[in-house]
Amino acid sequence: MRICALFAGLFGLALIATDASAQGLWYGDGPRGLNGSTYTTGRVPGGDYPRARADQLGRLGLAGAVLFRDPRFQNALLPCDDSAALERIRARFAEKEAKFWNSPLTIAGFDRLRVVASNPWGQNNIPRRYCTGRAHLSDGRVRTVSYAIMEDQGFAGFTWGVEWCVHGLDRGRSFDPACRMARP
Repeated sequence: MRICALFAGLFGLALIATDASAQGLWYGDGPRGLNGSTYTTGRVPGGDYPRARADQLGRLGLAGAVLFRDPRFQNALLPCDDSAALERIRARFAEKEAKFWNSPLTIAGFDRLRVVASNPWGQNNIPRRYCTGRAHLSDGRVRTVSYAIMEDQGFAGFTWGVEWCVHGLDRGRSFDPACRMARP
């Protein structure tokens, strides 16, 4: 098993070493600083344009992009009203209610979504966008929902992640007191 992993790593190194533009990642002449230190989010040159990840994939190839990810944060966060983030909140809320609380409660829709804060603790931390809005529940009630969209906090750190709390329905008390831990 270890031999297979060794050969896979060597194959990935061979793919990266053949690309002259990717060699800057190893020799300190690219966006990395001296002695292998990396820039913080505030000092990253570029990286905040929409096609930053696609450009990295094109430059490094599929194996290079997977094996040798750029360790810096790009500060590329989804907007508060993005349908993917809202759908993830809706699906996980329904799953939590059904699985743990034996409740048929679901979120029917969202409105009045707005940004509360972006990177409130400075540029040296994981980029986060804190949002709030109203969730229309299947029982006809309207409750406030607070959520944070975070960069590289999804599955294995490869995609964005979201943490959320519906006010009044934090039955596991994960974000106590009163969903305060889901806000900045």
